[in-house]
Amino acid sequence: MIWFPEMARKQPARTVTITVRPPRGVAPPRDADATLRAAGLTVATATADGWVLSLPHRTRVYGLVPREVDEQISLRIASNDESSELVLSCHPTETHNAHAVGLAGVFVAAAAVWFAGGLVAGLLPAVTTVIAGALLVDVTRQWAFDALDRRLRQLAGDVGRALWPDQPPQITVA
Repeated sequence: MIWFPEMARKQPARTVTITVRPPRGVAPPRDADATLRAAGLTVATATADGWVLSLPHRTRVYGLVPREVDEQISLRIASNDESSELVLSCHPTETHNAHAVGLAGVFVAAAAVWFAGGLVAGLLPAVTTVIAGALLVDVTRQWAFDALDRRLRQLAGDVGRALWPDQPPQITVA
């Protein structure tokens, strides 16, 4: 039962970082702000070294209940003497929070089952509800993180192709 604390933690376990590298020797883009806006991205804030975006996303808690979340994404263009690269990072806090609330719903359902079954007779159904519900939340949480990861890879590729349209970028995930 090691995943109970992990699912209930306030922060997700990992930050998704995706790097888009054009071939060596390709200059950094000149007007990246206009390119991002032309790609249909809404820039929440622009900093000296990049942008913070809000990415609307839909996750499904329990695999059934749709929940709209807005993940914060950081994009920055890192340049050195030889080349430049686009680094996208996202700490999927909102997706995690949606599934943590789902886990809380499992415990509420288990308490209701225990109450309805009685103090002794309801204990086994309540424990079964917790185990089954936690497994369901864990599986759908992993599906949600996988879907978000695919969407972030797609976004990184699209932005990379928009910034360097003549060169095929290489995408790496850390």
